[in-house]
Amino acid sequence: MLSYQHSFHAGNHADVLKHLTLVAVLERLNLKTKPYFFLDTHAGDGIYNLNSEHALQNSEAKTGILQLKLNRQLDNGENNSVKGNYALFDSYLNIVDQYIGDQQYPGSPMVASALLRNGDNAFAAELHPQAFKSLQQSCRRTVIKAQHRDGYEVLNAVLPPTPNRGAVLIDPPYEQMSEYQQVVDAVTKAVKRWPIGIYMIWYPLLSNTREDRETKKIVNNPKSALSEKMLSQFSGINVKSVLNVQFCSLQPSEKVGMYGSGMCILNPPWHLDNDLQEILVTLQKKMPGDNNKLSKVEWLKTE
Repeated sequence: MLSYQHSFHAGNHADVLKHLTLVAVLERLNLKTKPYFFLDTHAGDGIYNLNSEHALQNSEAKTGILQLKLNRQLDNGENNSVKGNYALFDSYLNIVDQYIGDQQYPGSPMVASALLRNGDNAFAAELHPQAFKSLQQSCRRTVIKAQHRDGYEVLNAVLPPTPNRGAVLIDPPYEQMSEYQQVVDAVTKAVKRWPIGIYMIWYPLLSNTREDRETKKIVNNPKSALSEKMLSQFSGINVKSVLNVQFCSLQPSEKVGMYGSGMCILNPPWHLDNDLQEILVTLQKKMPGDNNKLSKVEWLKTE
């Protein structure tokens, strides 16, 4: 436990989808002037160095945020013709641009902090000691309060929140197979305490088989179907609606492991499905891959 370090994956295709979804949800909340609550249960470092040894090991940002920025060079005519598709990308990339010049990438707390207002009540939890030290430094001049605690514990402790509207981002590492069920149990319990909250859950999409690092043999991946099982349980939670988006940057293969990722949103804001459809269409145009046609936006449950 606590061995996962997101610095190896900062700015990859999963971060792009996760943070675009986060921007879309918070911008919907910002349509009203009333303050709201926000919690990031697995906040990580806050800011990541894209030139670090970890980040350069697989250079995942090259096919993630850096690829998106490279392909986002649009002339005014195209921008005007599909303006609706790009408003969220402009908001997201404006946030990223504050860091990318210094070869940095903002984690979820920093993306959120750019959209949160004075008066909003926000927390970011991180249990890993080294990551928390970085998070605490990153949040120093924001409205977000960094907590050196287990994210599920904080989720249980602060609900129902004040103010009584807002959102929770749950982005665990899924190091252990048991964590998929742990997320379901935590969200089920949270919904009982705060039934009107917006819950955003990130999950990986994993190939059925993988190459064993030591033997190099192809073996079954025991985690491959756990995200799908988790999604099926979310539709049974006592909320009015459940929305799901997933973006697949590669074909499922024993060579790629995580071929895509998704965001499941319980109690999504009004018209978020339109936002996510626009996000997905643009990612399919501006990011590599997706030739497997597994990317989608779908309602798992509606009123």
